[in-house]
Amino acid sequence: MVHLKKLGAFALLLALFITALPARATGPNGDLGLQLYNEKTEKYSDVTVSTVALSIDGKDMNFTGDIPAVVQVIDGYGRTLAPFRAVGEALGATVLWSQENRQAILRKGGTTIVLTLGSATAMVNGVETPLPDGVAASVLSLKGQNNGRTMVPLRFVAEQLGAAVAWVQEDYSAEITSAAAPITQITRVTANYDAQTVLIATDRVPEFKTTDLGGKIVVDILGAELSSGFPGTITVDNELITTVRYAQHDNDLYPEYAKTVRVVLDLREGLTLADNATVVAKEDGILLTTFLTEKDMEELPTPEVPAIDPTKKTIVLDAGHGGSASGAAYEGIKEKDLTLSMTKILEKKLLAMGYNVIMTRSTDVYMDLYARADLANAADADLFVSIHCNASATNRDFQGIFTYYHPSSGRGRRLAETLQPYMAKATGAIDRGVLKDDFVVLRETKMCAVLIETGFMTNHEELMRLSDPIYQEKLMQGVADGLTAYLNNLG
Repeated sequence: MVHLKKLGAFALLLALFITALPARATGPNGDLGLQLYNEKTEKYSDVTVSTVALSIDGKDMNFTGDIPAVVQVIDGYGRTLAPFRAVGEALGATVLWSQENRQAILRKGGTTIVLTLGSATAMVNGVETPLPDGVAASVLSLKGQNNGRTMVPLRFVAEQLGAAVAWVQEDYSAEITSAAAPITQITRVTANYDAQTVLIATDRVPEFKTTDLGGKIVVDILGAELSSGFPGTITVDNELITTVRYAQHDNDLYPEYAKTVRVVLDLREGLTLADNATVVAKEDGILLTTFLTEKDMEELPTPEVPAIDPTKKTIVLDAGHGGSASGAAYEGIKEKDLTLSMTKILEKKLLAMGYNVIMTRSTDVYMDLYARADLANAADADLFVSIHCNASATNRDFQGIFTYYHPSSGRGRRLAETLQPYMAKATGAIDRGVLKDDFVVLRETKMCAVLIETGFMTNHEELMRLSDPIYQEKLMQGVADGLTAYLNNLG
């Protein structure tokens, strides 16, 4: 129907709110003749309501020439209804309208309120919640004018958004005091070289905005502050991200927010947020994942695969990091050197066992993560094993071995679960179990693949063991035996 479509368009501009009142008498601010739209009959009926003087945080809401906050009496109960968009935005909520579902939606912080026109209940964070006295969100229109406004009970919405509502009966006025917006704490900013991700950890679901500046991704966390109080720069220097920078701002970026934290990802030339990254809000922060497109992958050089015996199983060994990518570094020891040393030991053991072995790197050179996966795929390898060392910036007592697999790989999980006890038994190290993650070398390889974190370089005792050639021999023997056990179980 034509008049319904027009009302729906106007409803996009409005919002709803509620406060309890006794049965109406004529209010001191005067009465107003309006038309109430019935969602079931799709017809208007005349109603007379009392107008309400409304203020939010000490500021009078001026509805001159439009429908103000009003008292509507239903079954002897008076409820104050107010324009949805005007009041919602004044309380700092994001307001949305669903024409298809006839729903007014308000979001603020971790609260989402969905009000369906004509319904005596609302959905608050997914939970069906009765509206006081069953007074529903409604469309009201000035008589003789096709200017319907979406209205709802004021107290209900205001209090759900954390605001306080004070009603003054003598002058029919409602005073709303909004809750001070909590400051989101940025507890840490970390970059995962191997997964090519950046995590902005927060103490609550964050409100943020992203901006694509071509070679930079800007993430502004609104109403937030750095727990440390200090800006920082993380040098990532992988295939997609060069650096991550973060700093505290006051209200210079967004005047409506007292504090904002800005995080900037500097990307490699030619990469953009639109094509090479996703930004996802989580309960504990914001996760940025970067990746190469199929077109980017096509531009990578084709790897040269060494000659192999087609009758034997082929295992690709990947010594983590290398060249300019040192990985973790503690007490003068670099991860790239430990991983290369251990991988060479493992290579000799597997060759002696009769396997084809291909090394992604045999010297201290930088190698693209995608190129490592491409080499394994081009060789049509049976297994891919990446060797790394771990680190913990917060707990230097932490020790032990982890093995990672990709979340989509059941074979990878079984291989990881097979390897862990063999490595722990061979070395006496703590078995930390298996974990799943979206590391590039696990995601882009087509065969069964795992990434082994052989121990924590941040723990002095474990770092000394990882640097010991005798310990490396024991650890790699455990890996070799675990790989053989897995392949034998495949039949």
